[in-house]
Amino acid sequence: MIFVLSLLLIFVLVSVYFFFRAEKLQQELRLAKRDATNAQKENKSLVEVLLQVSTRYEEFSQHRLQTIKDRVAQLEGEDRQLQIISPLIKNYSLIFRESMKGKAQLKAITQKCYESQKKHSYKEFTTFIAGCESHVKRMWSGNNLNGFISLVEALLYEQNNQLLDRISEKTAEPEAQER
Repeated sequence: MIFVLSLLLIFVLVSVYFFFRAEKLQQELRLAKRDATNAQKENKSLVEVLLQVSTRYEEFSQHRLQTIKDRVAQLEGEDRQLQIISPLIKNYSLIFRESMKGKAQLKAITQKCYESQKKHSYKEFTTFIAGCESHVKRMWSGNNLNGFISLVEALLYEQNNQLLDRISEKTAEPEAQER
C-alpha cells in the first residue's frame, strides 16, 4: 500500500511538473508567434518600400533616357547606343526586383527582357558592354543588384556626356565656319 501511495505521489508530482513546464512552453510559443508576426509585417513593409524605390529609380532612369533621346533626335536623329540600352532601362523595375532575389540573377533576367524585345538583342547588348570602359564591364560582371544600379547610372552618364560632346561640336562648327 505504501508502495502504491508513493508511486501515486511521484506520478502526481511528475504530472504537476510537466503541467507547469507545458504552460511555460506555451507562453514561449505565443511570444515566438508574436515575434514572427511582427517580423513578417516589418518584412512586408520593407519589401513595399524597396518596390517603391525600384519604381522611382525606373521612372528617373526612363526620364533621363527620354531626355537624352529627345536631344539626340534634335541634333542628328536616332542613336544606336540609346536603342541598345533602352530595354535595360524600360525593364528597370523588373530587373531590380529579380536581382534582389539573389545573386547571379541580373544576367538571366536581363537576357529574358532583351530577348522578349527582339531576337539576338541580348547578344548585341553584351557586345556593346564588352566595348565599354573597364568600370562598366566590372559593374556588369558583378551580376547583382548593386552592379545593376551602378551599370544603369554609368550608361546614362556616358550617354549624357556623349550628348554634351555632340552639342559642343555642333556649336563649334558654326563658329568655325564664320571665321
